[in-house]
Amino acid sequence: MSDGTFLVECPCCQVRIEVDRRTGKVLKHWAKPKVKEGGDLMNEALKKIQEDKNRLDSYFNNAGKSLEDKKKELDEKFAAEKKRIEESGDTSKPINPLDLD
Repeated sequence: MSDGTFLVECPCCQVRIEVDRRTGKVLKHWAKPKVKEGGDLMNEALKKIQEDKNRLDSYFNNAGKSLEDKKKELDEKFAAEKKRIEESGDTSKPINPLDLD
């Protein structure tokens, strides 16, 4: 909300509207919050936080395993290429692209 706007909450439908002070035009409109009747809001919020935490933990654990797998694959490729070069007997240095100037 900027200095040129204000928020209005409808007491009937619980809708929140952001209105421009100068023109009176509606800038943003937020829908009525969904609230279950007779539900405990704190318990629902805690459950949602716990679910999000579990989802993120799972994501980060899988990301670490993925990086380990990728590292293992790259190490295997490096070892195979090193073995190929040793078997070919090529001991010359590769061309440095900066020396080509």
